[in-house]
Amino acid sequence: MSDAMGFFKRWINKESISSIFKRDGLEGVKSYLNTPDAYIITDDESERVLEAFNKWDDKVLLKEIKKCISTEKR
Repeated sequence: MSDAMGFFKRWINKESISSIFKRDGLEGVKSYLNTPDAYIITDDESERVLEAFNKWDDKVLLKEIKKCISTEKR
């Protein structure tokens, strides 16, 4: 049996951000983005949300989340 630890990666996309934001608000999205070892980002909008999370304050993050949600396919 190996002693290697797992690598926690998270897929980030418009749908997941929208769902979490609608269910848990800004703090839910921040918690979701705060936990993985690596991100797999599937669209430009989600990349901007992650960048805002890492570099900016909550006001900018909220703005990017709302832009991301507005481009989600209905």
